[in-house]
Amino acid sequence: MAATITAIRDTAGTPTGPVPATDPTGVFAPVPLDHVPDVVQALERLGVAPFADRTPISRPGRNDNWAGPTADGREVFVKRLAQPLAAERFDRARAFEQVLAAGRPPEHWHSPAFLGADPGALLLVHERLVDAVPGNLLADQGRFDAALSHRAGLALAELHRMPVHPADLPEPATGGREGSTARLVELTAEDYAAASGGELEVWSMLQHDKRVRAALRELAGSSAAAPAVPIHGDLRLDQFLLSGDDLYLTDWEEFRIADPARDVGAYVGQWLHRAAVGMFAGLGPDTPVPPAEVHEALMRSGAEQLDAVRPQIAAFWSGYRRVRSEPAADERQFTARVIRYAGWHLFERTIATAALTHRLTAVLRGAAGVGRNALLDPLRSAEVLGLVQD
Repeated sequence: MAATITAIRDTAGTPTGPVPATDPTGVFAPVPLDHVPDVVQALERLGVAPFADRTPISRPGRNDNWAGPTADGREVFVKRLAQPLAAERFDRARAFEQVLAAGRPPEHWHSPAFLGADPGALLLVHERLVDAVPGNLLADQGRFDAALSHRAGLALAELHRMPVHPADLPEPATGGREGSTARLVELTAEDYAAASGGELEVWSMLQHDKRVRAALRELAGSSAAAPAVPIHGDLRLDQFLLSGDDLYLTDWEEFRIADPARDVGAYVGQWLHRAAVGMFAGLGPDTPVPPAEVHEALMRSGAEQLDAVRPQIAAFWSGYRRVRSEPAADERQFTARVIRYAGWHLFERTIATAALTHRLTAVLRGAAGVGRNALLDPLRSAEVLGLVQD
């Protein structure tokens, strides 16, 4: 895989220019520590030795981060949370660490050792897993196979069974919309002003699609009424790390009590998005609608792409249901919510990608169309995706 190009940020959070990644995993140059004295001071307060190298490495993400060996030989990963809702996200991440420390160690997964948190600087410090490979890179390399997906299902189900009391978690900020289906049907003035041309095209599609908006509202209602459990809240393949033979889960800033279908659907949606992008990848950037003569080729490509990801989805589903299953009376409703959340995930990914473009490409429109089908008729997709009953 070619090295990626990522923008570093200055102390005001403004991109300062592209920096070539130093390896295929997306490592790049972080904000220089000399520019963030509050971070250095926070590490001193936490008793963390200074970095041995004044130019540690970083990884792509919405939060500034630094990683490398410290002067006393410890490998650390330091993250400074960025807005929106940075304080709430900090509290959620710290609450997860407290819940994890108070219970039995998970059987099927690990979490990087927690070394400290500084609320003033909104800083989280963990042990760095030097040899860890993120799940998205494993998937790109064809190494996130069915066996690893099965383990991911076991891990997520075990998380969903952790004993957590709602009082242990922070209350959502007033008006907070992070992770809500409302983001796909409501557009604030601030969102509109900051949106790219591509984003506005997606929102225009949604605003003119009454059936999708109704399905999203129905999902929000059924999800709110479902039995709630502790969930990750922002599950993606890159938050699974494989270090040696150990599977880790990371990034707990959205940890909360909610519908477990949200996490399961996000995992399914990650693989469905890969299939959708592969299906439409042959379309030119200016193709508005697949022409009639390529319809058969698209259908054939779609079947091939789904065949490629179905083993991962089915293995994950099998692992999840081995540890945690819904009562028989609720199984169909749970499966339907999972698939609808997978469809929601495709719209979220479409918006995230469209934020970087001035127009909506045919590939993005195609992926949104796959998400639409999952939202409107979820159970019809269950067998195709591998979400079958035992």
